[in-house]
Amino acid sequence: MPFNTLLHFIGNIKMSLGVPIPGSLGRPKYYRLTLSLIILNIAVYAISSFENNFLGIGDYWLGVGGFVPLMITTPSQWYRVLSSMFLHSDPFHLLFNMYFLFIFGRAIENSLGKGRFILLYLSSGIFASLFHTAFGFIEGTLSYTVPAIGASGAISGILGAYLMLYPGTSLLMVLPIFLLPWIFWIKASYYIIFWFATQVIYGFTKTAGGTAVFAHAGGFVAGIALLSILANKNRIYQLRLLRSISFPNYLRFTRRAHRGLGRLTKVVLSLFMLSLLASSTYASFFSTDQGSMKLMTIHYTCNSVSYNDYLGFRIQDLESQISNTPLTTTRILLNRLNAAALLYNTTYAQTKKELTIINWTSYLPIRLILDSSSTTVAVPTTVYSFKGLYDQDGIVTYAEGLLTTNVVNIALQGSIYKVTIGETLTYIFVISSQSISLNLIQKYTGAISTILTIFALALIVLRDKTLAIVGED
Repeated sequence: MPFNTLLHFIGNIKMSLGVPIPGSLGRPKYYRLTLSLIILNIAVYAISSFENNFLGIGDYWLGVGGFVPLMITTPSQWYRVLSSMFLHSDPFHLLFNMYFLFIFGRAIENSLGKGRFILLYLSSGIFASLFHTAFGFIEGTLSYTVPAIGASGAISGILGAYLMLYPGTSLLMVLPIFLLPWIFWIKASYYIIFWFATQVIYGFTKTAGGTAVFAHAGGFVAGIALLSILANKNRIYQLRLLRSISFPNYLRFTRRAHRGLGRLTKVVLSLFMLSLLASSTYASFFSTDQGSMKLMTIHYTCNSVSYNDYLGFRIQDLESQISNTPLTTTRILLNRLNAAALLYNTTYAQTKKELTIINWTSYLPIRLILDSSSTTVAVPTTVYSFKGLYDQDGIVTYAEGLLTTNVVNIALQGSIYKVTIGETLTYIFVISSQSISLNLIQKYTGAISTILTIFALALIVLRDKTLAIVGED
């Protein structure tokens, strides 16, 4: 089996070694916040996927709530770091995340207390987004514009905390072998380290299939680093005393244990941490010049319905990025403006003159990609008003206006595509754009990632014994 195929096979099982099975649930009062987070995530998914019959997140919610690394320089968009943690792409994405939150979150909530637990959860998710941004130079410039969603980064922080607190516990696993379930016990430290290693390997080999694996790795690192700040030492001491008397029955630990991580666990974990540290240090201090990208924000009403959206692109990729815009109404608006040379106009580059248009009607040539072929359709469009200013590259920096255009309907009849002109749409819009330095983003997020990784690595090597409640054999 090829290496990439093997990685994808492992990745299909939550990018981990099988699926852990929960033991007895214990009393819910010990993990009410974990259950509350699960219920909240399910409720948000129900709302955000309602328009798609709960089969996938709606384009509107993805556009307005997903974390976009390119927008990290815009303070008004920082809310996305939090909102993205509660959005999921499909039922399986939600199911796996909530399952792992339930498996590992209960113990961490019981060990830290509700306040410290939620701080760890949310902070891990925030740092996961910063890690995802810092490692964009590996994943490619497209990763700076694609919205990232999911609770995986925050849950990865829970896994990191679990590794430090309970490395000596065991998990009952189910691994499908030739369609038959193989059930066995595995030490929690081995399982979590294997999972962490796959995230790092996926990231560096670029075989993640669009999954933000460096966000997972970043959340994991943050969970370890933050644990020493959030852990209550008195509570840890009490739990050590109680574990042999009346420990929560969803944890199973081996007969003999010493405090802290085992030697093999430390070595393997440190090696993968060092690989992240080397990359984040490179991103912060020695990165290659990635240039800049344009970030365009679009506020508009379409047939009296209000929308807010964005577009990130390089000039040479403007047309392809417009065609990949998830929200249909945004895609139509930008497509028409681009076809009319109102988004990108080299004639007005560096002139500082305002382009003004009043009552202009035309049949705009709109190119459609139909499987392996393409065709051009003339779409009637009327620009009732338009005022625009352009930067030195010819990209509009500010524009406002009113236009009407028509939808292009595409229907497959047998083996032939039938293209027709559909309903009329009326847009009132305000557009602004700015150039974003990728090097600047990478420098600062890389520095944060470097500091966090150094701190986590120091805790693994020097302070594991002070944090572990159930150590390894």
